[in-house]
Amino acid sequence: ADVFMVDVPWNGFTQSKKVGDLAEVYQFNMSPHNYYSHLSSLISASLCAVLPNVRIMESEVEDVPWKEELITALPHIVEGEMITPTGPGWGADIVEEVARAHPWAQGKQGI
Repeated sequence: ADVFMVDVPWNGFTQSKKVGDLAEVYQFNMSPHNYYSHLSSLISASLCAVLPNVRIMESEVEDVPWKEELITALPHIVEGEMITPTGPGWGADIVEEVARAHPWAQGKQGI
């Protein structure tokens, strides 16, 4: 493998950081596998900010039409680089009314 990829929302931030640290010991790059949501992008950006061996982070740009309504602060990208959130926690809160209005339909999209 040339790049270690982790799913931060599935593995958790701490475990993902441990994988990144281990990858660095063996001189491998790390990249968050990130196609879930804007919140996932904010969490992944925070992980990228604390690991020296990150060169790239994927991000899903096409998704459900209400994706941008789901959190209170969107990722901020300047010249192809995501600015690390500076607010408390991950830098945004979930808008619970939007989440309740769009329950997960189990079985759709191959899940």
